[in-house]
Amino acid sequence: MAVKQSSDKFANMAIVSVTESAANTLTFKKLETGIALFDKMAWVISRVEYLATTPLATVFDATADSLGFGVSVSNAFAVPALTEVTILDYNNISRMDFGTAANTIIWTRPVTKDFSAMPGGGLIVPPVPFYLWALGSSLTVASTIVARVWYTNLILSPDDYWELVEARRVLSS
Repeated sequence: MAVKQSSDKFANMAIVSVTESAANTLTFKKLETGIALFDKMAWVISRVEYLATTPLATVFDATADSLGFGVSVSNAFAVPALTEVTILDYNNISRMDFGTAANTIIWTRPVTKDFSAMPGGGLIVPPVPFYLWALGSSLTVASTIVARVWYTNLILSPDDYWELVEARRVLSS
């Protein structure tokens, strides 16, 4: 894919949050970018910072409880998995008990994903549509995830833009 030009000298930041509609229910939140489909604009995502804002100690109350979350270019999948091609970034936090209940595992927050070493400087994606998703498993309450997405805009030729859209979207009827 031939890159035309970047319209940004510095990184932009978008913030999006999603709260499960009910505990353990796959929920999506669309980020309203203000970019039209025909603007021939791509995002080069260099970094995403995720923060689970619900108190993990009370939400994860048994071994194997988990919280999956990430960003995608579709809200049409029913089961998040690494095999889902519309998921751009997949994450999972799980509770695992070892020995007595007094054992503790320290979790550093936020979860930071750095994509800047990828070819092109990051994940190159069409910014419309762009979703944050979350899905708990055996959690006691609905979970909330906040994501800070660091990106630059990239102007593409019409042919390159449509190639990018085709590469990131799954067509179905």
